[in-house]
Amino acid sequence: MVTRRRFLGFLGALVFLAGAGLCLPAQGADIRILIVGDSWANDIRVWHSMEAAFRKAGMASFGIAGATTAVGGSEAAQWATKEYQDKIAAELAAHPTIDTVHLIIGGNDLINKIRFDNVFKKWDEKRRLGEWRIIAANIRKIVEFCLSNPQVKHVALIGYDYFNAQTAKESLGARGHEFHFGGMTQVQVNQCFIEVERLKLEMAKEIKGCTYVQNFGLAQHFFDEPKGAPAPGGPPDYKPFPGGNPEFAMPDRAFNPVDVAGHTYAGDGIHPNKETQERMCLHAIDLCYREWFAAK
Repeated sequence: MVTRRRFLGFLGALVFLAGAGLCLPAQGADIRILIVGDSWANDIRVWHSMEAAFRKAGMASFGIAGATTAVGGSEAAQWATKEYQDKIAAELAAHPTIDTVHLIIGGNDLINKIRFDNVFKKWDEKRRLGEWRIIAANIRKIVEFCLSNPQVKHVALIGYDYFNAQTAKESLGARGHEFHFGGMTQVQVNQCFIEVERLKLEMAKEIKGCTYVQNFGLAQHFFDEPKGAPAPGGPPDYKPFPGGNPEFAMPDRAFNPVDVAGHTYAGDGIHPNKETQERMCLHAIDLCYREWFAAK
């Protein structure tokens, strides 16, 4: 029997991951960034997306760590515990030049709540937002823990882009995993993520040393699909929030196509491809890292 936890771990290790290889910095490069979070974080690590983004940005090469802190399938509820925070502390102790944490977390906590249920029918608005505040509270614990370490000067709290509910339902369903979202529409699934990400944005404004990076609509804007989709707004006012068109998902071209039983799907609707991850890293560089790292 596949438990929920084991399934999420499996999901985080789908063919979209390139394996468990280490992110090795260029020779002589300072290891400045610790990647922490779920499969989106791990994809960045194994694909060397951040290093590629720094090259595209014309910046010096900075080393990346995260062999034990970028874990497919992991949740904010886990990283808020001492067991998982010890992993962060160990990576920081092993790499004293790290001064920045690139945190991508909360997606699995949310998916866990909605993959089987229409939460607009199951809960009233007060209950729904209360569930999202629990996720945000755990994320706050992670951010504050990272910043409590004297060597950490910055936490980049990275947002998600719009998942593709229909593709997830079809592609993962073809592999025997239910992802029907209780019949919610794409707009409703997007709204759940928007509500959680808004809490993350407001949290980051309250915590010194933390900056939220909005990714809503980044892929839509890049591919101009739907036409005219605006880029996500950045600090300090984050206008527009959400970016893109919240009636749509990430375009199919933001995923790696996969074949299941002779049928081709546009990925799994959840994990963007390497090129999309690199663009999100470049977005974080433009909003945060270019300024933060210019001093050294």
